[in-house]
Amino acid sequence: MIRHSKSLLLVWRIAELEAMNLKQEMIKPAHFLLGILKVVEVDLVKILKNQKEEISEEIEQDIADLKSCVGEFVLDLTYTRRFLRSILPKGGEHSREKSLRRTKTSRAAFGAAESLAKKTRSPVLPTHLLLGLLESEDAQIITALEKVHVDISDFRKYIGSFLLKSRKLPKSL
Repeated sequence: MIRHSKSLLLVWRIAELEAMNLKQEMIKPAHFLLGILKVVEVDLVKILKNQKEEISEEIEQDIADLKSCVGEFVLDLTYTRRFLRSILPKGGEHSREKSLRRTKTSRAAFGAAESLAKKTRSPVLPTHLLLGLLESEDAQIITALEKVHVDISDFRKYIGSFLLKSRKLPKSL
């Protein structure tokens, strides 16, 4: 059985909130990228300490790994998030009582992330999802990353290399 890490569940929740704020019916790949960028940018340890909650070492390490990858390519996280939000469609007025579902393309990105994690018998990490999102070739993600001069092919290679070095991927992809 595939297990999603606590850090991935955190990214997922932030993505859901982003989608809800934009009044969307479903969570798109771009919402997951927003979740990743947000979790990389904010100081979770400080926020959770203010909430008198603890952050596990596992979550802290997963986010540090994610920061290492994202920080090499996305230099202005706030601008990138704001730009990405600006190109996402705004939904109509509707109330959502229950959690949002993922779009088909979001599920495909998760499928790619789960395949990577399965090969190493590790839980699915946000870094796996980031690679899955970049491989999804989502138009909104591509537009936002190109706007901030990110070479998506190099970004993919870097994450793959990072995962190999950290032994979170097998030697053969």
